[in-house]
Amino acid sequence: MATNDLNKLQEILNSAEDNHALLTRIRKQASKINSMMEELNAMLDPSYKIEKKERKPRAANGTGKGPGRPRKNAAAE
Repeated sequence: MATNDLNKLQEILNSAEDNHALLTRIRKQASKINSMMEELNAMLDPSYKIEKKERKPRAANGTGKGPGRPRKNAAAE
């Protein structure tokens, strides 16, 4: 009788640890969802303006070729 109670207690403790880990993961995901919802609400606001990114101009090199791997023939020379 006591063995059954101890086994049941061990099962309860193991499931409690698993549940605690699961609750921790759920809380982390819920906070991420909360921040995403705040961003979405900010975007849906009528006064929201899209900020355009400024692109840097390409660096001009003397050869006029773009960056990349040299040809095999040029590497052999």
